[in-house]
Amino acid sequence: MMQKHEKRIVWIAALIQLINIIDFMMVMPLGPDISKELPITNADIGIICGCYTLAVGFAGLVCAKFLDRFDRKHVAIVTVFGLSFSTLLAAFCWDLTSMTAARILAGCFGGPAAAIAYSIVCDAVPPERRGKAMAIVMGMFSISSIAAIPFGLELARMGSWRTPFYGISILGFIALWLVIQFTPSMTEHLDNKKQVVSLTKLLANKQYILAFFMMGTAMVSSYAIIPNISAYFQLNLGYPRASLSFLYLVGGVFSLVLIQLGGRASDKIGPLPTNIVGTLLLVYFLYDGFMHQPQFSILINFVMFMGMVCFRNISATTEASKLPKPYERAAFMSLLSSIQHLGNGVGALAASAILTTGTGGILINMQWVGLLSIVLALVQPVALILISQINTPRTQVATT
Repeated sequence: MMQKHEKRIVWIAALIQLINIIDFMMVMPLGPDISKELPITNADIGIICGCYTLAVGFAGLVCAKFLDRFDRKHVAIVTVFGLSFSTLLAAFCWDLTSMTAARILAGCFGGPAAAIAYSIVCDAVPPERRGKAMAIVMGMFSISSIAAIPFGLELARMGSWRTPFYGISILGFIALWLVIQFTPSMTEHLDNKKQVVSLTKLLANKQYILAFFMMGTAMVSSYAIIPNISAYFQLNLGYPRASLSFLYLVGGVFSLVLIQLGGRASDKIGPLPTNIVGTLLLVYFLYDGFMHQPQFSILINFVMFMGMVCFRNISATTEASKLPKPYERAAFMSLLSSIQHLGNGVGALAASAILTTGTGGILINMQWVGLLSIVLALVQPVALILISQINTPRTQVATT
């Protein structure tokens, strides 16, 4: 069980991650709403999301070498402020260029913000309790679906597509205040000043490379699908816009339960069995939901897709977080976050290249996007096996 001070730090990190996720995810379900008011098509939403995630990845790569040189708290303050302010700017966009520019700026702060959130958790919580702690932080993906995205969709329905961006920005400034007031200074990683983080050495470590590849391909798999779910369900399958908030609510609740189960299962039975189960179920519901006329209902396919993405990723992320030494942890997590977001961007842009828009805005070639997602989803359990087979002194892991 986590200590009281650990819980406080974990929940603050989780809030940072929540804002980061909402900031990215809100654009996707708002796609049809944005396209009605601005000269932006449904196919352009993938470009906007892709540029955002590529900016996150680039920023993470640039910052990776420097994040471990500063107090974690100070880094969190700068990144959360930048993310909140740039999200506010998105509410004042008028076309594709301005929207893309605003999202790129938000991504430049979102990458380091995600990395520092995970680094704070890894510094505060020892390995034997880290699975549960990481599940809380990663559970923000589900919380965003349960509350934030449905609430944002309702705000957009009652106001305009700009209203949710105001709300996200306000939440970001609240998180900034919490970081300033309640997050302790975290400088233990600075004690070992003789140890200099080398990105070359990080990228030469076989386990690290496998971890990066494992998470990158998983994100390409997921985000080839996720940005297009709203348009595909509404325009191709006839799902009503008025029920979209309910769909995200149910999917989020189910995902939240599964991500907590995934974290506990990773601590108790190990990440590999947990991951294999999640991957097999994910592949099935990718096939049924996006490659042909679904046998299961849209609701079941959606909640199982979202749930299995979360269930299996918690096991992989927890295992990856145990690999780096303390003095290189922020650099490693920044690189990992960058590669994940680069994967998000590649997935979104790849799907945009494959998809075309038909009569009435329907998406054509979704079955090929589904096939791409399935193939890449199968990489993660294989990579976990290879990571476990590489002999690394356990004393290195114990220091984490």
